[in-house]
Amino acid sequence: MRLPSSAALARSTLVAAMVVAASCSNDTITTTASDGATTTSSATSSPDTTPKSTTPVATTPTSTTSTTSTTSTTPSTTPSTTTPSTTTPTSTSTIPPPPGPLDLTQDIVGLGYSVEGRPIVAERFGRPGGRRVLVIGAIHGDEDDGIAIIEELRARSVADGVELWLVESMNPDGVAAGRRQNARAVDLNRNFPYKWGPIGVPGDSQYAGEGPASEPETQAMINFMQQLQPDITTWYHQDLFVVNPAQGRDGRIRARYAELTGLPMGEITGGTYTGIAATWARNEFRPADGVAFIVELGPALSPAEAAIHADAILTIATEP
Repeated sequence: MRLPSSAALARSTLVAAMVVAASCSNDTITTTASDGATTTSSATSSPDTTPKSTTPVATTPTSTTSTTSTTSTTPSTTPSTTTPSTTTPTSTSTIPPPPGPLDLTQDIVGLGYSVEGRPIVAERFGRPGGRRVLVIGAIHGDEDDGIAIIEELRARSVADGVELWLVESMNPDGVAAGRRQNARAVDLNRNFPYKWGPIGVPGDSQYAGEGPASEPETQAMINFMQQLQPDITTWYHQDLFVVNPAQGRDGRIRARYAELTGLPMGEITGGTYTGIAATWARNEFRPADGVAFIVELGPALSPAEAAIHADAILTIATEP
């Protein structure tokens, strides 16, 4: 199922404008790290596979760029007053950094860019002010069947009192390549800052990156979620076919989702689980009793199963 024509056009126009914004950054790019320190690097043009457009839109996120031909660097003696230098992630990306404040009253919001310059976009369905429910179709590029659930949700009606947000993929480079990691070989589901730990080296499937939130995709999602403050967040993975149990309200909602979809409840095993997106979200939004959980789909997802999962999302969005 596809977006209604007007919504689809708005989304494609924003994506095209974001591509133009990235490709026009052809001199130096300044990237701000979590402690306020900045790094600059010479920009490169967008990949040949990225479509070009000249149509600007008002919702294009503002990038932090410099149009001078001189590259500046932050002196190594500059003191940091917030984060110890041993834990500060440094980005050397040649694309615009994730935006700061986002206009969450818009139906289509640009969150930032991937390593290779692909836009990361969120779509809102339902009126602002309702319970905010966020669904991420893919974080691992080779586990992308959740995108079919996003497509199904786009075609559904949203109940009053629900503000549904959809992110098709926070790893568009990985999806394009059919690869678990992003374009810098980082497993984005090991790159979130809560209990981040060094895992592996580039080339390892669970390589966690140079530091917590070192990747532009992770930074874009953190920036978005901290402003959105979602009440329920669901991340789709494959292919263990299970929902992990939990306690309290989080556990009740997970169990309800499993009941609605026919997924069994069980432990997720087989990896090193530090820097996990859902764990970061649960810790980040714990004071508000926020819920964040992973759904492990099976190795394949039929259209009928995608519809069942979309129904489950809309059901848990309206229940206590």
